[in-house]
Amino acid sequence: MSKFCPEWIFSTFAAQTSKEFLSSNNSIAAISRKYSIAISERFNEVKFEEIMDLAEKILQFLSEINAGEEAVNYINDFIHYRVKYESGGSERKLSGMFSSAFNPTKVKDYGSDKCFKIFKATVFSIRNEALPKAEPGWLITDVEDIDWIGEIINQETDLF
Repeated sequence: MSKFCPEWIFSTFAAQTSKEFLSSNNSIAAISRKYSIAISERFNEVKFEEIMDLAEKILQFLSEINAGEEAVNYINDFIHYRVKYESGGSERKLSGMFSSAFNPTKVKDYGSDKCFKIFKATVFSIRNEALPKAEPGWLITDVEDIDWIGEIINQETDLF
């Protein structure tokens, strides 16, 4: 039975990879591997190259728009939006009585190109104040019901 990673989780981890790369001394490959392993323990395998590809596209895009010091804020705002809201703009319910946002999907609904388009559109919407920004000091690990995602983000990246 197919157990694919939900698109929002893949996008969140790729964006988090970019954010950690900008704010640590770890390689983008090492950070991608950390998230690849975490996803692959719960869903069908996600190769670290897939996460790394999207993370690199995110960083390239932020460079092209001259985000500079704002790059980490844009990434954090994107993560905030993806965690808090569905693609249609309705509030995301992380856990419920009958279903959960963490449930696997039957078909692969993510990919580097698709997720990159979502990232670009989200950043442009945030810049134009069409979407909400994260509150100052917001961290994904503070989100109630974020479950195992927060635990993975708090893990140290293994350099090897």
